[in-house]
Amino acid sequence: MTSDALTAAPPQGRRLDKRRFEWNTSLLLLPAGILIAAVFVYAVGYSFYIGLTNLSLLGPTAVVYHFTGAANLSRLVHDTFFLHSLWVTFLFVFGSGVVGATVIGLALALLMQKALAPIRLAAAAVAMIAFMLPPVTIAVVWYAASVPQGTFARLFGNPNSDPLFSAPLLFVSLANMWSLVGLAMLLFVAALRNVPSDITEAARLERAGAIRRFTSVTLPLLKPTIVTSALLMTLLSLANFTIVWLMTGGGPGTATSILPVYSYQQGFQFYHLAYGALLGNVMLILTAIFGVGYVKMARGKRQKGGSS
Repeated sequence: MTSDALTAAPPQGRRLDKRRFEWNTSLLLLPAGILIAAVFVYAVGYSFYIGLTNLSLLGPTAVVYHFTGAANLSRLVHDTFFLHSLWVTFLFVFGSGVVGATVIGLALALLMQKALAPIRLAAAAVAMIAFMLPPVTIAVVWYAASVPQGTFARLFGNPNSDPLFSAPLLFVSLANMWSLVGLAMLLFVAALRNVPSDITEAARLERAGAIRRFTSVTLPLLKPTIVTSALLMTLLSLANFTIVWLMTGGGPGTATSILPVYSYQQGFQFYHLAYGALLGNVMLILTAIFGVGYVKMARGKRQKGGSS
């Protein structure tokens, strides 16, 4: 390729973003920027500062507290309960959100393609009702279904058993997954409508079976939606406190003590507000990592599509 061809090539990536940006329009965003800086940036910055102090809910340091440097960070590194909470959070988020809600949402969207219109509308309505219900209602419904004499105890053949006590992480994960499936399903329903029918028809003429058409044609075209769904399910699951807290309170023991629950316990049950704030900052950092990872993946796919 000659140097003239290189100079004539259309800008991509950051160069294209710089060309599209108009500095004069940034003045219109100034009020929103000030509001974000005043409300969000200040609150986050103050939270990070609190995580490096000895602030407590009760006692002398509840009024007069001071900066302690890396003392809370050192405690965090050596906190075995934090490492356990991090592992429980990973199982909860990955199992119920990234895999569970995304896979079941995709499966429901595929089934709705073949279903009659009334069935599609009914399934969409049920899934969306589950997503729109308040977390308190979801927690109460699943708690009532998973305690002795509940629905699951009767299904297992022993009405006096306690499924929620026997497998607490499983049932809070099922409750979280049930609340998110509707959103994932709607994402995939919209994505499947954008799959070109001529491509799938060409694969059918080539005598490709249903499984081969799905894995070789449909699934690659759904990759951006899969990434988006996985990110949304991850963020929503990381922010899930109400369902887990109302169903199990983080127990039995520490079986369901995900990071939001552990942060709340440290701050408001054990009165270590500074350490609880530090745990909340860890969740914020994890959320930022997932967000940046998604942006890089989405940008990589966009640039690859543009260069091809």
